[in-house]
Amino acid sequence: MPSIASDPFFVSMQYGAQEEARQLGVKLVWQGAMGVYSPTAQLPFVNAVLNQKPDAFVFVPTDSNALMPSVNRAVNLRIPVVTADTSVADTTNIAGAVTGDNIGGGALAADLLDEALGGKGQVYLMTGLPGVSTDELRKRGFEDKLKSYRGLTYLGFQFSSDQPSHAAEVIRDLLLRYPHLAAVFCIDDETAIGVIQGLRNAGKLGQVKVVAYDAEPGEVAALKAGDLIGLVAQQPVLEGQMAVKMAYEATKGIKPAVKNNILPDILIRRETMDEQSQYFYRRGGREWRPL
Repeated sequence: MPSIASDPFFVSMQYGAQEEARQLGVKLVWQGAMGVYSPTAQLPFVNAVLNQKPDAFVFVPTDSNALMPSVNRAVNLRIPVVTADTSVADTTNIAGAVTGDNIGGGALAADLLDEALGGKGQVYLMTGLPGVSTDELRKRGFEDKLKSYRGLTYLGFQFSSDQPSHAAEVIRDLLLRYPHLAAVFCIDDETAIGVIQGLRNAGKLGQVKVVAYDAEPGEVAALKAGDLIGLVAQQPVLEGQMAVKMAYEATKGIKPAVKNNILPDILIRRETMDEQSQYFYRRGGREWRPL
């Protein structure tokens, strides 16, 4: 169960999960909310799945605390739970987990902005929603690494509500408060789309350096156009493969060699993007092709 089934990150994860399920000879049912990232949208799907009592449950929780009762319910039903990408507040009873190196990815963004700004300038962080484990880790990695760059002034952070329109409004207000704003780190793709639009509206696109998380089609196009200076890409196909394998093995009573798996994230620059195209996320349908 992804957090948003239609998102290219999860479409890519679905491909990896389906390939692993095919090789293992197991039935994989992939379903989730479309277009809305929230516990309220996800919970009806979770409850429906648990009522069916599957042999195992691979889960991308939209909130580390709000979805904790669902994990506890699955455990009480003796359904092994594997989390992918995001996780829950208490991982004691889950069978396994796989995610990207979110702390390391946040640090990569700080490194790139320091390089792009020549070690001097005002920097802001635009994050998505409170309670999302991956966002919180990316924020921590970014802020911790910024401390080592004395010439960069960290102005703080604000939530975008994971909505491009809100992100555009936030960046507009920020430019009024901080006319010398030099760079923004966007913690997800929806935020990045909104920030780019807000900067374009203000005539600041290209002047304010922007680095964003993920490598979704719109972000890749923005990187190619020069609207972004870099992307921090995850490995969703591999996450899907590993999550399904751990879930399958859990049904056999096999514990994973590593319970909490952290995959390295990849820094994609504009000048190297052609050589790193294997890390781009894909949409479904006719556009889909294996990575």
